[in-house]
Amino acid sequence: MVILISTFTLYKSALSRQIDLQNQMLSVEVNRVQRAIEVNLQKEAYFLVWLANNLQNKGEINEKNWQTATTGIERTFPFFSGVYWQDQDQKILFTTPTYFVPKPMESAWQIAPSVRFTSIPVLSKLSTSDVRVAPNGSISIAMLHPVFFDGRVAGYLGASYNIKQMIEAISVEFLRPEQQLVLSDGVSPFIGELPDFSGAMLNTVELSSLNGQWQLTVWQRPESEQVYFSLPMLIFLAGLVVTILVAISLYLLEVNIIGRRAESETVYKLKKEIIQRREVEAQLQFTANHDPQTHLPNRFALQTYLGRALCSEQDIVLMCLSLDKLREINDMYGHVVADQLVFEAAKRFKTVLPPHAILARTSHDQFMVACAGMSQLEAEMQANQLRMCLEEEFYIEDNDILTSCAIGIAYRYSNDLRAENMVRHADTAANKARALGNRKVVAYNQTMQDQLNHKKELERAIRKAINNDELELYFQPQVDLRTRQIVGVEALVRWEAKSGAAISTDIIIKTAEETGLMQRLGHWVVDTALKHYSHMLDERCAPKCIAINVSGHEFQDGYLADYVIRSVTRYDIPPSRVQIELTEQVFIENLERNQHILNRLTTSGISLAIDDFGTGYSSLAYLKHFPVNTVKIDRGFIKDLPQSKDDLVICQAVVSMANLLQLKVVAEGVETIDQQELLRNIGCNFAQGHYYYAPMTAEQLMMELKKQRAGRLYPAS
Repeated sequence: MVILISTFTLYKSALSRQIDLQNQMLSVEVNRVQRAIEVNLQKEAYFLVWLANNLQNKGEINEKNWQTATTGIERTFPFFSGVYWQDQDQKILFTTPTYFVPKPMESAWQIAPSVRFTSIPVLSKLSTSDVRVAPNGSISIAMLHPVFFDGRVAGYLGASYNIKQMIEAISVEFLRPEQQLVLSDGVSPFIGELPDFSGAMLNTVELSSLNGQWQLTVWQRPESEQVYFSLPMLIFLAGLVVTILVAISLYLLEVNIIGRRAESETVYKLKKEIIQRREVEAQLQFTANHDPQTHLPNRFALQTYLGRALCSEQDIVLMCLSLDKLREINDMYGHVVADQLVFEAAKRFKTVLPPHAILARTSHDQFMVACAGMSQLEAEMQANQLRMCLEEEFYIEDNDILTSCAIGIAYRYSNDLRAENMVRHADTAANKARALGNRKVVAYNQTMQDQLNHKKELERAIRKAINNDELELYFQPQVDLRTRQIVGVEALVRWEAKSGAAISTDIIIKTAEETGLMQRLGHWVVDTALKHYSHMLDERCAPKCIAINVSGHEFQDGYLADYVIRSVTRYDIPPSRVQIELTEQVFIENLERNQHILNRLTTSGISLAIDDFGTGYSSLAYLKHFPVNTVKIDRGFIKDLPQSKDDLVICQAVVSMANLLQLKVVAEGVETIDQQELLRNIGCNFAQGHYYYAPMTAEQLMMELKKQRAGRLYPAS
């Protein structure tokens, strides 16, 4: 009896051990399948993000760029049914392969921030759909990733990923024929079916998918039950106890060997998967820290390096190299040539840099060089070497291309300097070098930052002044050089800063244009100037005309002419006594629309004047096509008279041309009697400037006009 009990106990123990091992092996296999599915989903998602960044770096989406970027995807990534490009209106423009037809986006699937299934920020803009089951039995999910051009979303790169095909491939590689795989979204299975009988061995785990959590279940049928014992066999075993015990011992030993072998195989496969995962992570790390075109470190990697270098006490120099005319080269020769030019420029930079220097590409047309232990003199010499190596001709696809660069240098001037501030300083110095033109290497100093801060504060103050109606309107008289009478006035906007300094009209107008307040400012100037002029008419001391400056930005308002005409009518002013001053740029840009607006003004009786003549296109064509009756010579040609012979020739040419075309000529910025006499001798009859009158308030102008009327210098209006 004891022998039978021992035998039966050993049998049950071995059976239980076998079942446990099968469950363990099933669990290991489920985990392998889980990792394989997650790695495949993650790999395809990374590829879609990489392809979106590649398209984004090309600058535009056309059929050629699309074909170049997506050719061969069906061979390299067989689980993709296809990829496509759709614009912001959800219109499909390109597909690969060409026969691929994307399924329309469902109403419940919005283009919104993606579902993140990893902590890697590369996938932060990826959006996915729910699982889709097609009539032909294929099961897929759709993915969308936005593509940005100039900081705005230009469209979306989409892909349809065949889950069923991927699952079948993984099942063939990792599962045995008797094992079945079931994949569900937590509610109902969309791949496979759960067993409809009891006693099946199964294992279920959670799976991180692109659009949430899935449940992965692997099950298998139990092995056929074997009847090890019968009553005759028990009798036989009673007589053969030793044989049975040896057999049981051998059986348990075999089970143990099989278990160890399975564990060894599992450990080997896990090590292999870990190595593959590390390789993928290393590739992702490289992509996140390097420019995809030149394989140089990007801005993030550069700032990381600077952050570590600035923690030490050694000196460090940062140079910003801004390539000239890269966009023009791109437009002239195409993206391929422009990209190759950037690549060749990087190669040249490397040839003149010391081995320990870090060369990074931080934007489309900008490189940065960080070098530790370099003095200021060495840095300037190094910058000049970089500049000169770039000025040699490039030969790219049978094209001779010349380019240059502006270089800004930033030094470590304090121990608490941060990496992002040093990058900003180098960029500021490069912009300064580009602005100077002839000086291509500029070192950053605090004065540059002070100037930027001053400009920013000034723009903020002017914007506040426009919003709070703190501006003032001044008037500068225009004088007849033959009689010294005031024959017209020009309205000028002024504003006094808190420091007491008067801010010029040019700065106020530029700030209004940059901040979107030009229309409001223009309407205020027109309304205020005409209101004061109407009062002068009532007082019977108004000059012959009032001139109002209008900027090019105001012409973008299609209702400008209507507003001026309505204002003239509202204040009951004869239109012939109102003159609109425009720069030459307005006459050239958007010719058809501007001509329509100008014709409306002149048809109503309002006259037109060209302000700052000679500083722009100085073309006779628009004098012919536009109804202009006054030309104003820019003060830049007046200030050096009579010493400058070149300016004298220009003034004579303008006056002669205007007289032949029967146009009125007004000289701006007259400061001396010599300038007055010279202008009068060459035939210019009208002028304005501080020699006669400085800009004055409406009240001061009224006093001058009344004095003139009282002295009979000018007949009453």
